[in-house]
Amino acid sequence: MIILLYLVILKLNILVIFSTLNALDFQKKFHDTNSCLEYLAKMKWKNGYTCRRCGWKKFTKGYIPYSKRCQCCHYDETPTAHTMFHKLKFSLPKAFYGVFRYCRKKGMSSYELSKEMDISQKTAWLFHRKIQQAMASSGKYPLTGEVHVDEFVTGGPEKNLRGRSYGAKKKSLIMMEVIAGNKTGRIYCRKIDNYKKESIYPIIEQTVDKSSKVVTDEFPTYDKLKVLFPKAKQRRSAYGSGFPTLHQQIMNLKGWLRGIHHHCSEHHYQHYLDEFSFRANRRNTEQGIFRSLMTKITSTKSKTFKELRAFAA
Repeated sequence: MIILLYLVILKLNILVIFSTLNALDFQKKFHDTNSCLEYLAKMKWKNGYTCRRCGWKKFTKGYIPYSKRCQCCHYDETPTAHTMFHKLKFSLPKAFYGVFRYCRKKGMSSYELSKEMDISQKTAWLFHRKIQQAMASSGKYPLTGEVHVDEFVTGGPEKNLRGRSYGAKKKSLIMMEVIAGNKTGRIYCRKIDNYKKESIYPIIEQTVDKSSKVVTDEFPTYDKLKVLFPKAKQRRSAYGSGFPTLHQQIMNLKGWLRGIHHHCSEHHYQHYLDEFSFRANRRNTEQGIFRSLMTKITSTKSKTFKELRAFAA
């Protein structure tokens, strides 16, 4: 009974320590490589160990601290293997610190991170992309209730082009839950190539639950949306005044891009939309962002620099 109580208290302490954004607690807990490996091992195998090669569930100690070696095929798996921390060009404590810094309310640019961590901007850029990859939505939880949908563009002003233009601006689709009191619920943003039904409808289908009440403006693209969503409704936008909560979030996103990142390429634009959505959906639980992000990092295998460059090309 005493042992069981001790384990419960220990688990609660772990949750408190790993959900906090307090800088002093962070420095005390992750002061060296072993403390980081211990945390990764707990997060990675919190549901039990299973060998990736043969499926065996029994293990012994591995070569490095907190690694596990399969008793059947002798495959040695480290806490960083198959995670975004595998084969980093800088130390693990630095990587933890980088994640901690990205958990600030609005985040930071790769240029800021490179200076603060004393690493090259190219290395910081790749690390930022890895974190953004972890911030992407799993798509398992579609939006429900009343969902407002609209498109918007980002980028500098273009001569004689306003609104839904096909110039050099980046085109996006925003979908947002509106809850009681006209308050903001969850938000998802997606990059779009154009404003046609063929581009927009599949995204809405993937992101919004069929039973939801989808509300859009009177743009002709949405006139057939009722076929997919029986409760769909169109109403006047009146230059945004008809959707004040939605347009407030659009302004927040544009201000965040200008103020923190200043510029993002067309090829990686979706990563920035994912990051904004991740932060917006956890705005009321900021102290849990670090633990939430680390959970995703330990279960996600990141793309290499070559893969990211190939995608951009």
